[in-house]
Amino acid sequence: MTTYFANAYKDKVGKPAVFNRNKARWSWESVLMDYTPSQAREMVDFYIDHWTEPSLDWFFYNYEKVEQAIADHNQEEEARRIRREQTQQRLDEWRERFGRSN
Repeated sequence: MTTYFANAYKDKVGKPAVFNRNKARWSWESVLMDYTPSQAREMVDFYIDHWTEPSLDWFFYNYEKVEQAIADHNQEEEARRIRREQTQQRLDEWRERFGRSN
């Protein structure tokens, strides 16, 4: 997981992340007690993509905030999807009522 974070950080920021790998190894154990490796990777990806200055130490102490941000983001995406469907339905009804196409 440490290497995954380092590679994702370097891809996003363009320079290598600076952190203590020994400390990170033990911190990852606590994260992986709460989440599966795939969930942890998803959280790392979201964190690196959405925070301006990602830091591995901050992530270890605040990963529950990242989890909440992911939940909020997914909820907002679902609300947008529902609004798009409703808008399309109203558009289709309008076209049917007034005999318009396209």
